[in-house]
Amino acid sequence: MKKILAFILALTMLLSFASCSESETKEPETEEIVPARGTVENGIYKNSAFGVGFEAGENWYFLTDEEIASAMGVAAETMYGEDAEITGDHVYDLYCVDNATSATVSINYENLGTIGTMTDANYYLETVMTQLISSGAGSGVVDAIISNITIDEQEVPCLSIVLEYGGQKIYQKVIVKQVGNWMATATLASLSEEELSGLVEKINLE
Repeated sequence: MKKILAFILALTMLLSFASCSESETKEPETEEIVPARGTVENGIYKNSAFGVGFEAGENWYFLTDEEIASAMGVAAETMYGEDAEITGDHVYDLYCVDNATSATVSINYENLGTIGTMTDANYYLETVMTQLISSGAGSGVVDAIISNITIDEQEVPCLSIVLEYGGQKIYQKVIVKQVGNWMATATLASLSEEELSGLVEKINLE
């Protein structure tokens, strides 16, 4: 179980890096948003600046900033080598783990001004999917599809991924929402399709 959890953690962080690996220089014309960190109170995460939230249960552990930074460093080095750089163009705001089931949820925000013409949410997810599959981390991908899902009466793009690791299937959903000149990304992972559907219902979008 620990090996599977480590694999999910590394893969989730790699998804955060995948969208920025081949940026262009064109500046997108989007509303300027001032990024801010979210808060966690009584197991409920909320980021008012981006209008994103998540309601965790009692078994969930929220990684500290130091633990998130360590996980990011490992993921970046795995994907891009020892010279990988973590810039200020990302806000890695939340990473939490359900200690009972090993399900994970991460939420981060990426400045579209650093990724050129990738201002369309569907194109953003297509880029993530393509680079994930082409990277070493994508060798376990069984299925990947982009569709729209409804969250809080909003239609938002979602990348659904099925992976296989050590004979165990892992189910992921990457949900994105464009907020001005930023892209909010929530990555949910579980060993159960049913649990994953429940996690999606706990994501809040204002």
